[in-house]
Amino acid sequence: MSSSANKNQPGATFLWVLGAFASFAVLFLVIQTLGVKKVEADPRAPERLANKEEIQKSQKELVAKMGLDQASAKEAVFAKTLEMITTRKVGPSTQVVPGSPTQLKQASAPAAQPAVAPAAPATK
Repeated sequence: MSSSANKNQPGATFLWVLGAFASFAVLFLVIQTLGVKKVEADPRAPERLANKEEIQKSQKELVAKMGLDQASAKEAVFAKTLEMITTRKVGPSTQVVPGSPTQLKQASAPAAQPAVAPAAPATK
């Protein structure tokens, strides 16, 4: 009897689906709060943070040494690189995708025979 009543009410299916999602969300929230474990801090954290600071300091010094800490120097380097890339001649790629017709053709071709090694010199 409830199935015929639900068919007559517009939006009843939507409400059932919305209720199912909400119940799964509540169930997930309950499981997450009950299953929380106390996480201890990593004893190596201070050493790692000091190492990170040292690396960042050396990187900043290197960028400054190269003169790239100024916007005009960055723009000049990028413009030069862009010019070099645009003047480069375009050619066919030597990369082969595994399973492609080119790779299958290369795999079916007979392997080149290695050259004969020269004879060893005779010893007396």
